[in-house]
Amino acid sequence: MSSAMASNAILAKARAMYGKCLSDNDYRQLMDCRNVSEVASYLKSRTNYKSVLAGLNENEVHRGQLEPILKQNLYYDISALSRYARDKSLVFSNFIISEMEIEQIIRCLTLLNIGRADEFVFGLPMAMTKFAKIDLKAFSTVRSYDDLLSVISSSKYAPVLRKYRPKEGERADISMIEAELNNQNYGMVIEAISQAKSARDRDELRDTFSAMLDFRNISRIIRLKRYYNYTAEKIFPLLIPYGKLSRKALEELCSASSSREVFELARSTYLGRLMSKLKYSDQSQMANALLSMYCKHHLRLSANPTIVMISYVYLKQIELTNIVNIIESTRYGLSPEEKSAMLVR
Repeated sequence: MSSAMASNAILAKARAMYGKCLSDNDYRQLMDCRNVSEVASYLKSRTNYKSVLAGLNENEVHRGQLEPILKQNLYYDISALSRYARDKSLVFSNFIISEMEIEQIIRCLTLLNIGRADEFVFGLPMAMTKFAKIDLKAFSTVRSYDDLLSVISSSKYAPVLRKYRPKEGERADISMIEAELNNQNYGMVIEAISQAKSARDRDELRDTFSAMLDFRNISRIIRLKRYYNYTAEKIFPLLIPYGKLSRKALEELCSASSSREVFELARSTYLGRLMSKLKYSDQSQMANALLSMYCKHHLRLSANPTIVMISYVYLKQIELTNIVNIIESTRYGLSPEEKSAMLVR
C-alpha cells in the first residue's frame, strides 16, 4: 500500500470509528441505568461495545470485570489503525502501543506492591496480546520484582525497571517508574517529529503533541495536589519534560497552594484561550475537557493522518473513562444529574 493510500485509509478509518462512539442519547440512557447490570446490558445490546461483551452474563458482572473487557474494544481499534500506519503514523502507532504496555507494567507493579500479583490474569487484555511487543501472558506468572525483570529483560523498558529495583523488603517506587517509562516514550515521539522532512508536518505535529502533553501535566499536577497533597519538590520530577509550557510556568503551577490555584494559574498561559471555551469548572475535569475539545477539532479538520489517529485514540480513552465513571456512580446510587456532572463530552 502506498503512503498516500495508507494516509487516506487512516483518515477514513479513524473518522468512521469515531462515528460509532457513544452518542448523547447513549449517555442519557446509561445515566438512567439503576445498576451495573443494566449498564452492561445497554452497552452489550445498543452500542459498539457489543462485540467485546458478547457472551457476558450482565446479571453477574461487576465493575472489576467490565472495565478490562471494555478496553478490549480500544485495543481492537488500535490494532486496526496500526495496519495502515506508515512512516510518521507508524511512530505514533508504536507510541500508543507503548502507552498500553506501560499501563500493564504499572498494573503488574501495583499488584506486586499490595501482594496480589496473582490477580493480574483476571484483567489480562487478550486483544492486546496480538500486537504488544512484550509477553503480556507471562505477566500472569510474575510473583516478584525480579520475575517482572525477567519477563521484560529484552525490552526497551528493562533499563528503567533495573534502575528502580527496590531493596529487599521495600516497595517499588511506582510513581518514578511510571514517569520515567512514559517520558522515554514521549521522547521517542519528540525525536521522530524533529526528523520529519516537511517543515509543515513537523510544526503541526510538534504543536499538537506538545499541547496534549501540557494537558497531561496540568492533570497530573492537579491530581497530585488534590488527592496526595504533594509539594512542588515532589511533583516536578514526575512531570513530562516536553510541551509548550516553559519550565518557569510549570514550576509556578507546581508551587500553587491548591488545585484551584493551579486551575487559575493555567488561565494565564496559552491554555487560557482554550479554557475560556470550556463549560467545565471542576479542576479534575479540565485536562480531559481540554484534550477532548482539542482532539475533536483535529479529528474533524486535520488532513494529517497521524494527528487524526492519535486524536481518535485519546477520545476513545476519554469515553472509556466516562463509562467507568457511570459504572462507579451507578454502583453508589448517584442520580442521573450527579452522573452527568462527572462526564467529559
